[in-house]
Amino acid sequence: MWPRFGIKIGNSTLCIAYVKADGKAEVIANKQGDRVSQACLLWDGDSEIECGLTAKQKMATRPKQAVAHSFQLLQPKEHLTEQIFTNALKDIPCEFDKEELVFRMEHAVPSDKEDQDDKIVTKELSAYQVTMELLRAELELAHQYHTDADQAPIAVLSIPSHYPAEAFKLLSDAAETAGFHVAQIIAEPTAAVLGYNIGEDELATRQHVLTIKCGGLYSDFALYAVQNGFFIELATFGPFAIGGRQFTEALVQFICEEFKRKYKLDPHESRRSLAKIRTAAANCKHTLTTMPSTQLYIDSLMDGVDFNAQMSRARFESLIQPVINSLMQQLGECIEQAQQKRPELKRVDHIVLLGATMQIPKLQAAVASRFPDAKLHNSHSADEVVAIGCARQAVCLLDPLEQQLQKADDCVLVEDDLYIWHGDDEANATLVLGKGSVLPQKIRITLPQSGEAGGDGPNEQSLFKIRAGDKEILASLPGTAAAENGLFQLEVEVNWNDKDGNVVPQVRLSCM
Repeated sequence: MWPRFGIKIGNSTLCIAYVKADGKAEVIANKQGDRVSQACLLWDGDSEIECGLTAKQKMATRPKQAVAHSFQLLQPKEHLTEQIFTNALKDIPCEFDKEELVFRMEHAVPSDKEDQDDKIVTKELSAYQVTMELLRAELELAHQYHTDADQAPIAVLSIPSHYPAEAFKLLSDAAETAGFHVAQIIAEPTAAVLGYNIGEDELATRQHVLTIKCGGLYSDFALYAVQNGFFIELATFGPFAIGGRQFTEALVQFICEEFKRKYKLDPHESRRSLAKIRTAAANCKHTLTTMPSTQLYIDSLMDGVDFNAQMSRARFESLIQPVINSLMQQLGECIEQAQQKRPELKRVDHIVLLGATMQIPKLQAAVASRFPDAKLHNSHSADEVVAIGCARQAVCLLDPLEQQLQKADDCVLVEDDLYIWHGDDEANATLVLGKGSVLPQKIRITLPQSGEAGGDGPNEQSLFKIRAGDKEILASLPGTAAAENGLFQLEVEVNWNDKDGNVVPQVRLSCM
């Protein structure tokens, strides 16, 4: 049963983490030593398929044999709109058949005779099969720590929050075929919040968490309320077409303009030159997230001419500032919409970042400036935190062999603050449950005795008033009850009843 694994798979990258019996989550590095693997696949033209960094490195020179950014198409056919296809085809290097929903890779086999054309061989893979191949590569990493030949590695996987319910089953089946036992699938923002254990120290305090994801292709946002161990999804927004691609493209345009200015050659005229520039720009972007400057060198960019330039973080940040502004404007609009629908969402207590693009320092600074009173969680790498959260969730499962693919049932929340006091002395009212608390609950409280309970008999002395919103009800303890040293020690059990579509609290009092 141990260790257990958490897997994050996206359009650009994959990441796998594991948890041993001591409960600590660790990311597993791949053969190249990288903690995050590239979600790329390359067919050699025969029977071999490469996955990861080597496939991405060869993709620039052999694009027709490569598949990338495929996870966005792991959805039922009825959910794949023309807009999804339009956006996806911009980033897929090989041919994609929209009718058959397959990636069609081509390889030219040189002819033995000079007067004959090369033979073209093809291979077709669906998004499901590509996902399965990528997860098989992650299974090899899992086997470094999982040695039980009789039991498949137990894993919790993540999925974007906007994916339809049917996609959960597709992802689960792909992982099961790859060799994992899928115990649960959870939304990426939920996994990211789990990665930081938010709410575990202050269970009773309601805290609002904003997750900001900016991945390779898209960005999305989610708002949660965390209280009493429950994660309550308040709102989700996205996907928006702002991602690492736009940040890389800003650098690509700069390189093209510089090259054209220096050598009077336009890289836009060559698809291979643009592919080389995009690879170099992506590497430069990742380097500048941790280093103040880097060298941009592209060998034989066009017509045998090399490109060489020094790129500082300051210059890079000036190039990407318009993209950051667009993302922050979109985020601000989403927060305003959420606050209009939920007036109780007056503040954001925590911000969790996910997606490799959120590691850009300038972008993190913009988020921190927009929410100065919120705690910014960035101690985990933004492209690893989802896998870590999934691994931690795997530890919490009581029966990991029982598969759970759908979201948990909606929980019932208190719609108004719930107060209780003794007699007519409302000044001593005690808050039992705050608005948004999860029902049912059992709470122990100490309540001052009122000198205005309405009489000296035992029944009068045991009368209490409870208020929820603008409604007040009388309640009494069963039998007789007496206060000790002027204090009642009460156990308040609060359940609910669905009356005419409204949640009505039901309160039961007892003496401790």
